[in-house]
Amino acid sequence: MNINNFAKLVDIHTIPSIIMSQIRKKSLKATSWIYIGFLIGAINTYFLTHKNWFSTDQNGLTRAMIETSQLIFAFSTLGATSYLFKFFPYYQDNLSSKKNDILSIALMVSIGGFILTCLGLFLMEPIIIKKFSANSILFVQYFYWILPMAFFVLLYNILEAYSYGFGKGIMTTLLKETILRLYTSCVIILKIFDFISFKTFIILFSLQYAIIVLILALYLHHHKQLWISFRISNVTKKFRKKIFAIMSLTFIVIVVGVLRQSIDGLVLAAKQNLGKVGIFGLAAYMVSVLQAPFRSIVAITIPIISRAWKEKELTEIQRIYQRSSINLLSFSLFMFFCIWLNFTDAILYFGINPDYLQGKSVFFLLGMVTIVEMGTGVNGQIIGTSTYWRFELWTSLLLTALIIPLSYTLTTKYGIIGPAFANLISFTIYNFVRFWFLWKKFKMQPFTSKTIEVILISVIAYGISYFTFNSINGIGGMIGRSLLFAILFATAIYKRSISPDFIPILENILKRVKLKSSR
Repeated sequence: MNINNFAKLVDIHTIPSIIMSQIRKKSLKATSWIYIGFLIGAINTYFLTHKNWFSTDQNGLTRAMIETSQLIFAFSTLGATSYLFKFFPYYQDNLSSKKNDILSIALMVSIGGFILTCLGLFLMEPIIIKKFSANSILFVQYFYWILPMAFFVLLYNILEAYSYGFGKGIMTTLLKETILRLYTSCVIILKIFDFISFKTFIILFSLQYAIIVLILALYLHHHKQLWISFRISNVTKKFRKKIFAIMSLTFIVIVVGVLRQSIDGLVLAAKQNLGKVGIFGLAAYMVSVLQAPFRSIVAITIPIISRAWKEKELTEIQRIYQRSSINLLSFSLFMFFCIWLNFTDAILYFGINPDYLQGKSVFFLLGMVTIVEMGTGVNGQIIGTSTYWRFELWTSLLLTALIIPLSYTLTTKYGIIGPAFANLISFTIYNFVRFWFLWKKFKMQPFTSKTIEVILISVIAYGISYFTFNSINGIGGMIGRSLLFAILFATAIYKRSISPDFIPILENILKRVKLKSSR
């Protein structure tokens, strides 16, 4: 074999395996931080939903504040985060750190957008009061504390997108998923023990993102990666038309994306009350546990997919597409059935307000939405970092055109279950369209025979676990059902080799456990 053939062999076979190994290791670390964060978040949720400490309206207000701040962030960003994702490799490869102006442009654009958004909100104040004062007076009373919260959400998202370019996905995940929740825990505990009033609690709650913005900025500065230059670079001049185009169009994508996530809580607050927002929020939080691996994989894969498009490595993108699909689907099915098996018992046993049992059907429907989303892998990230990123705009507009009227109509007619049905219908259509597009354009699709297998495995394991412990309530039933399901599911996944990443991850975990036990 000559040297050229050897080089080709290395490029085709060795490099993809190295990349997947990097994604696997980094995703595992990021997912670990996310689940530590979820454990802290679960404690926070327990405090906020316990019948003795916070009312459903007070919990609903915290949920409404988060969703509204995300919506303000979406209008303010003006597409700056997508600009950072797409163009970071070009700036990094062609400019020195002192001349790199990508972060400066993103900050100036987004802060300008925030000022414009705030002006719009001041003009809309009479409408906001009219729509929410009847059923959600707390939301109106504390509305302006949402603005500082939204400002720091905006700054963090800009710094997070910028950090992805340096491969700092694990650090940003640690901050957003763990440190943020630790801060919230401290504020909640201060309120529970009456060290602060509810008003002070809301003020401190609104400043939670300020903490992680400061930490991330100091971290980047320490590593000499906080590059700020107010002199327009040659890269900016060269790509200015493309930059303007992607920021303009993806601004709409971001707005409609956040709007479709926030519409449920806002419609419930306007048409029902903040208590319903809190109940819906608990179900949505439980569903977010299913999404933890997706968030970590996105943080790790975005720069890899972006560079793969730049280098025209379509085979590698397809590999990431399929591997992400089976991994995410397996995680989501496992977590969904673990929670579904114990939903009622957990609420009754841990002293959570019984009103939250109304969220069981909501959890089931939103869980189905997440399983569909996870099962189709990182299709949005693949489209969004490609030259066909405009298609992401059109599919986002389609989703918004479906979900907003459906959510409003179904909430008005069916109450708290309405937004969940709207999500299931809309996201199923949305993901089918994106799946069809990638298949039509690039012959890429995320499914294999293992997709059907893992669905069957999870359903069978659920059925056995449910009927075995159906008559046992309380903590004994919860532990028994969960343990049996986990053993059946993991054994089948291992024996059937469902995911090529499962065995390396398991071996890595076992290796670490042995190392710790031998010390």
